[in-house]
Amino acid sequence: MCGIVGVYYFDSTRRVNPDYIRQMTNEIVHRGPDDEGWFVDNHVGLGMRRLSIIDLSGGHQPIFNEQKDMVIVFNGEVYNFIDYQDHLVQKGHYLKTRTDTEVILHLYEEYGLNFFEKLNGMFGFAIWDARNNRLLIARDRIGIKPLYYYKDDEKIVFASEIKAILKYPGIDRAIDFAGLSLLFRHGFTPAPYTVFKNIKKIPPAHYLLIHDNNIELRNYWKVSYAEKLLKNEKEIAEELYDLLKDSVKYRLIADVPLGAFLSGGMDSSGIVHLMSELNVNTINTYSIGFGKGYEFYNELGTAGRFAKDKNTNHHEILVNPDVVDLFPKLVWYLDEPLADSSFVVTYLVSELARETVTVILSGVGGDELFGGYRRYLNVQLNKYISLIPAGVRQKVLLRILNRFPVDRNNTFLNYIRLARGYLNSSHLMLDQQYSRYTSIFNNDFISELLNTHEIVSDFYEQYFQECDASDVLDMLMYFDLKTSLPEQLLLLTDKMSMAKSLEARVPFLDHRLVEFAAKVPTNLKIHGLTLRYIQKKAFESRLPSYILKKKKKGFGAPVGTWIRNELKGLVHDLLAPEHVRQQGIFDPQCVQTILSDHFQMRQDYTDSILLLITFQLWYQQYHVTV
Repeated sequence: MCGIVGVYYFDSTRRVNPDYIRQMTNEIVHRGPDDEGWFVDNHVGLGMRRLSIIDLSGGHQPIFNEQKDMVIVFNGEVYNFIDYQDHLVQKGHYLKTRTDTEVILHLYEEYGLNFFEKLNGMFGFAIWDARNNRLLIARDRIGIKPLYYYKDDEKIVFASEIKAILKYPGIDRAIDFAGLSLLFRHGFTPAPYTVFKNIKKIPPAHYLLIHDNNIELRNYWKVSYAEKLLKNEKEIAEELYDLLKDSVKYRLIADVPLGAFLSGGMDSSGIVHLMSELNVNTINTYSIGFGKGYEFYNELGTAGRFAKDKNTNHHEILVNPDVVDLFPKLVWYLDEPLADSSFVVTYLVSELARETVTVILSGVGGDELFGGYRRYLNVQLNKYISLIPAGVRQKVLLRILNRFPVDRNNTFLNYIRLARGYLNSSHLMLDQQYSRYTSIFNNDFISELLNTHEIVSDFYEQYFQECDASDVLDMLMYFDLKTSLPEQLLLLTDKMSMAKSLEARVPFLDHRLVEFAAKVPTNLKIHGLTLRYIQKKAFESRLPSYILKKKKKGFGAPVGTWIRNELKGLVHDLLAPEHVRQQGIFDPQCVQTILSDHFQMRQDYTDSILLLITFQLWYQQYHVTV
């Protein structure tokens, strides 16, 4: 695991200043505290920071081919690199190290741009091919590793994190109002957008190719939902289990200590079970919980019970409310504003894990593959709710439900909140329904909130159109696979773990498993009212019932309570009317309405306020211009 940076000048007579490359790598030293390296070839410059995982002494980057006319900087892990070492030697290549980085470079040299199909792993890398005068900048299939680039008339600057790009002199920090509108619609910024006008994300499964100053963004992989498995339920469940087991086995390859996050849910518990089945000598597990008054979020009991059953070396941390003091630092590490409170707990549990291990296995991704989110079920339930006459829904049921206050920490009131959502969205089209379930603000509200905005009207439509699925559920999971999974969940997992120099690996997102999940019939993903049905079948004889039957809680923090207490001062400071007015981005009255409705418990604006304060902290630290 590393962090990479690079510069390409369109004028080949202009030389990259190596000092600028070092300034960029110094900004991401947390991603790679063990080693650093740079390369400059006139108008091309590359740099990296290394976190040593495999071949600790021999993996210094950049790495060259034998003729030194190809060079690579690499972030991530390609787990099947061992499968190609002998093959490349037989083809006449000379390998000096035991690293995946060197294998990737030689696979590119041997197979050209077709080499992506051979890679199994997570990555963001750059190859300067002087022989063919081209620069290749690539991101893995799922988007597990982040990769950004800046472009103007003179150059391209790229890096694993935005903050490194901004260290290069003369980078335009102007805000992108399309990216801003998408951020406040979804709570994250989907690729290729960022909130900076001239900084873009390389989307998952894409590479940027620069050849003779021509720039192309190309896709190299796409998951298909068209073909379904013609097997019985038991066969599909066993194949799922075997694939996940093989994926975990690949992700145990390391020359440093490793462990696993353990939330007490089926995904993380399944990974720990497979580590045990694969005879890992000592399984280190890490859990996080909350004290009295936060029982709704606390899963330490279940996680601790399972850790004891599996005889793991278990570690726990209890979050104190003073964690809110960390918010400015965590937003700096995030690079982007975000409306997902799990960045807080991910950072803290990563901090705990880094005391004893360098690599961690995470259960991220199972929900998107096998139908684990309630919103998937909501869309299906809306078919039946829409049968209730509109007058009854609006004039009777909603009037009754609207009398109740809003409080996510109260189980009963949380069900009332969900029921209101069903009734308010049952009459909408598919994209509008899913937008309601996944959005922070709708477009009308964004138009009121943002003084300047640029609505991307066809955002949902483009994904539904490019997906080859015939079933609504598959379309929704494809949308999440391409948007919220990489640019929200995987982004915060990467940024918060790498903030503590910890490499997070995600077995559920092996591309073979993603392709398999797309072929599973949807009635085996959500069966009646049972979410992730086939995954539960795969583990029903392997995990205890207290795991399989446990109600899903997610991996969030009690931010709603913090906003009313420990975060209240910060909220009012960052969103004070005069400050908001001088900033010029938000409408002050709209912001005050959000705060008033939330604190008076008329509406639950937890995610909205979290997004507003992370945006304000980000705006201050990243010196954005309007």
